[in-house]
Amino acid sequence: MMQVTDVHKAIDGKPILRGVSFTIEPGKIIGLVGRNGAGKTTLLRTLVGVYDPDQGSVSYDGKDIHTYAACKQDVVFVPDAPAALEMYTVRECAAWYGMIYPKFDLFFFTSAMERFKLPMHKRVRTLSKGMKMLFSTALGLATKARLILFDEPTNGVDAVAKKQLLSLIVDSLHENNSIVISSHMLSELDRIADTVVLLQDGRTEDVWELELLREQMKKLQVVFNGDKSPMWLHREDVFVLQQVGRVYTVILESNEAMTELQELKPLLVDELPLTLEDWFIGKAGDNDDEA
Repeated sequence: MMQVTDVHKAIDGKPILRGVSFTIEPGKIIGLVGRNGAGKTTLLRTLVGVYDPDQGSVSYDGKDIHTYAACKQDVVFVPDAPAALEMYTVRECAAWYGMIYPKFDLFFFTSAMERFKLPMHKRVRTLSKGMKMLFSTALGLATKARLILFDEPTNGVDAVAKKQLLSLIVDSLHENNSIVISSHMLSELDRIADTVVLLQDGRTEDVWELELLREQMKKLQVVFNGDKSPMWLHREDVFVLQQVGRVYTVILESNEAMTELQELKPLLVDELPLTLEDWFIGKAGDNDDEA
């Protein structure tokens, strides 16, 4: 288990992380989401030990990952562009990883390369962006590390390969390992993630189990009686996704908000399916359509 506690990090004097805290439990896929500049990539690099936190701590099984080098055998970061491997062939990269990671599964890796039709003799620099991501993902998973961190793994990958890649990630999850995926592709995380962590301005804005999120929150389409919008729309637990005339699409975070809505006796209340993207827009968006 990894425990992230009040992590702060500045780069070139600019604060990037301003207090990030959450827990990564075994057997889970965690989706890391946030707007551009929220600090997702910096956080991933801090979790794997590339960056040292200026404040706070990152512990793995109770040991500080930045102090105990052995922890890094069990924590692997898969970046969105494998720049350090560009000059090597796919086969050479596998051999290199096999020397670094004792549990590296060469059969798993070569099988994935065959599945994606990626020749082992090709140099990484000659691969397309999508093929590089497939290669990097398979290489990271083949380490059999207990915690694997992905930064935009489906970026530049076509629809067919994307489906294969996500299946490879999900199939690699078991009760003793964890996977963290930073992605702007919220519809993909909606299908495979167990937990979502929202970063905003370098801070942990919210952490939810997706199953619980869908149970406790509601997405509604509401039409009110009269021309004026009620103050109810400005509650902290109500997020306005869209307004078209008198029709509001909203997300409710609490039963109290629903109770007050019913007391207002709106002309129409229609419940809609709630997606991770809806929740993200409600929490991280500017609510330009808000009344």
